[in-house]
Amino acid sequence: MAINLSNGLAALSMLSGTNSYTGFGAMPAVDTLAVRKAKAQFTLAATTPPWKQTASTTPESTQVSAIKRLATIIDNTVSTPNAGSADVQTAFTTYKALDKLKLLATAAARTTASSAERASLQAAFGKGLADLQTFLGQASSDKVELSFALPTRRAETVSLAKSDPVKFSGTGILATRDAALPGLTGTEKFTVTLDKPGATDTFTVDLTNTVQPPTLDSVSNAINAAITAVPMRNADGSVVLDKDGNVTPRWLVRFVPDKSSGKWGFAVNAPNGSERVSIDQIGAPDSLVVASGQTAVGAPAVSTILRFDDLAGTMTRKTIATIAGIDTAATATAKLTAAKPVVGAATVAPLQATTTTQAIATDAAGFSYAVGTSSGDFQSNRSGGNQDLFLTKLSSEGAVVWQRSLGASSGAQGAAVAIAANGDITVAGTVNGTFDSSSSDGDMVVARYNAMGDERFTTVIHAAGADTANAIAVGADGSIFVGGKSANGGGDGFLARIDSAGRLQERRTINEGGSESVTALAIGADGNVLALTSHDGNAVVRRISATALGTDLSSLSLGHADARAIAVAADGTIAVAGATSTALTGAQANAMAGGRDGFVTRIDSALSAGTTSYLATGADDQLDSVAFMNGALYVGGRTTGAMDGTRRGSVDGFVGRIDATNGAIQSVTQFGQATFQTEPVRVAAGVGDDTVLGALGLHRGALNPETSEKLVAQTSLRAGDEFSLRIQGGAAKKIVIQADDTLTTLGDRIRRLTGSKATVATATVNGALVLRIDAKTGSSVALVAGAKGKDALGKLGLDPTRLAVPPLPQRNAPKVRPGGNFGLALTEALNVSTSKDAAATLSVINNAISTTQTAYRSLYWDAGKVALTNGAAPNSAGTPAQQAQLASYQAALNRLTPVADGSASTFFTGF
Repeated sequence: MAINLSNGLAALSMLSGTNSYTGFGAMPAVDTLAVRKAKAQFTLAATTPPWKQTASTTPESTQVSAIKRLATIIDNTVSTPNAGSADVQTAFTTYKALDKLKLLATAAARTTASSAERASLQAAFGKGLADLQTFLGQASSDKVELSFALPTRRAETVSLAKSDPVKFSGTGILATRDAALPGLTGTEKFTVTLDKPGATDTFTVDLTNTVQPPTLDSVSNAINAAITAVPMRNADGSVVLDKDGNVTPRWLVRFVPDKSSGKWGFAVNAPNGSERVSIDQIGAPDSLVVASGQTAVGAPAVSTILRFDDLAGTMTRKTIATIAGIDTAATATAKLTAAKPVVGAATVAPLQATTTTQAIATDAAGFSYAVGTSSGDFQSNRSGGNQDLFLTKLSSEGAVVWQRSLGASSGAQGAAVAIAANGDITVAGTVNGTFDSSSSDGDMVVARYNAMGDERFTTVIHAAGADTANAIAVGADGSIFVGGKSANGGGDGFLARIDSAGRLQERRTINEGGSESVTALAIGADGNVLALTSHDGNAVVRRISATALGTDLSSLSLGHADARAIAVAADGTIAVAGATSTALTGAQANAMAGGRDGFVTRIDSALSAGTTSYLATGADDQLDSVAFMNGALYVGGRTTGAMDGTRRGSVDGFVGRIDATNGAIQSVTQFGQATFQTEPVRVAAGVGDDTVLGALGLHRGALNPETSEKLVAQTSLRAGDEFSLRIQGGAAKKIVIQADDTLTTLGDRIRRLTGSKATVATATVNGALVLRIDAKTGSSVALVAGAKGKDALGKLGLDPTRLAVPPLPQRNAPKVRPGGNFGLALTEALNVSTSKDAAATLSVINNAISTTQTAYRSLYWDAGKVALTNGAAPNSAGTPAQQAQLASYQAALNRLTPVADGSASTFFTGF
């Protein structure tokens, strides 16, 4: 993130004391003393800039083809002597690079350009723009600072969530403090758990013993009374008394009514910061947590998290969250090409990137974990435009607790998620390109996180060719099983076992002479692995030894089917779900409807037989997921028909409840929108999730959990990512991200390298932490990107740039001096993908060329500087040549006025 020079001085006006040059008086016949002193500073030998050299006669198409073939558009050769000036060298190199970008943009702006040609132009333009940004971030300079974006003295990282376990503020729910709490009967019972190092207490709060109807104060008083009733005890077990002989409570935490959100709700105060508070409702009904999405034609897919309550009745649906990455580049492009806003008009809203959720799981405390793939940014996780695996933790009421991304440099896809017995979350996916200092050509990856979102380990299962992960399961001992499809043999099923520390223990290929894959995994009642496999379209359930993957203990063939999901009940019963066009093997609970039908097959734990139920409309029906919960069986799927009597969109989603004993379909709820297509419907069992806590503005589980402050947790950084600093143009000093780095530790290391040349400090902005680097007066600090696949700058939200502040002029120094700080006002959002984008980009490139020329001219004396030095009075006449020169300066000044987001303006300081 770039921030303009804080003094806000702009080029000519900084030196002249006016923002208009049209009325400077005529030049005096004899140089004044001030002019002679100022002119004496301009000693650079004359040069011929490239824009005054003979223009090329080569056809434009030939020049464009040559540019596409270049390894880089940065050409450091100078065709005329430059008297050893680094400033002239940089100006000429920049101009030549911009001229090449202009040619590409000009070609792309023509409406006659084909899509293929424009894509080729964009590839060359995008690389060239990145090369120019890298060059300018560390180009040599003396008197001229030429910046890719705007002249800046400050760099600021992405903002990170600030850990504040001292206070939790719930959602405001009431207009007045003493109003009755809606949604409560007054008979609810809650469990409250308090925890701190070395101590844990759990107690029950029964609202039947409180004032009726319940209010914020009555519920707070009841909870606080239970908290204070727990005494602090000495080592011998005796109760600790205060100086007045009163019992000292063991816990300091308190529930209080709070209006910080604008409405009254609950807050939890934990003064010492070490006490954690969890809450749950006793005897709450179950819910079904669903991840899906509804996508309009031509729009990016986004994920929606739904909760279905009253499962034995009407199955009411509630949207509790939306998961969507932000397409930062597209948003910036939209701002660049948008019409200039009028006063009061809405600004361009952030554009969403395609975001799909592949799996979801819910833990015993009501927190849900959704894993999937997105090319967008999630909070402080920057994707750089590549697809990346994401993991989002949500509360029982849909609030985002934290979001994580894998941080793969070239792309990763999320596939599956499982929750271990100790509460750790394990995800499986596929990774490409450089990752953790090794190269992947499409390898399966497994990552495990704790409840705070700290990564415990990541294991890549390297193999030749592009493999794909589909499934994951975690055993009682923490062993991890991942399955999918390998590239071997034209496509074989693949299964691997990883121990609880992340070490690969064994792998197995399933090759039966055709096309095989592992589509889903589960742990059976006996602790062995249940693998749902496909062989040339035939579905097979295999029971495989958890300690020797090469050993099949039993199997059951279901017939020709697209089987996608598997689940295991507490009694060991197995359910398999998917889609089929033919009746499956075994007993039939109901008849098929024709076409493609959704199915769920219930199988005994010994894999001896199965009974299939079909969910069908006669159109195209399919099941995406299945889950057992407290004796009932639930499925999620999609249909192009009317599963519950009404079709709403082109493809609708649905959830169903099935009798786990006889396979009878008990209820189906369909959902969709006209002209929208529903994405795959993934269900998870929310045991005890249908609580009244949402009505209280609270949620299940820990209310004030500790938040990880590690950079590798809160951003897409990986340990080993890097960037460098160049202080005062010196040698690059590398900084490598460590696994336990925080903003504070990173700031400490940067501070040691920059010394007295910069101020480095963390700051709180809108409740979040950022790291700021501010160059000091007379200093420059260049931020240099790391090696390809390991760059940390982008993931920190920083651009490769140079932070610089010119030295203060000496007293009585001439007001006009050579050089200054100039910004090209370029942005990574510039692109030539469409003729409209190319036209907007061309305008920005032309402005940047003009600024580069102005920067070059600032090194040489001319008549305009005479006027500035003498401070000519407005409205005075001058010679035509002088007036033309002044008009040129006026035009340059006019370009200094930035638009709302500064994306297409020219900004410079100095002259």
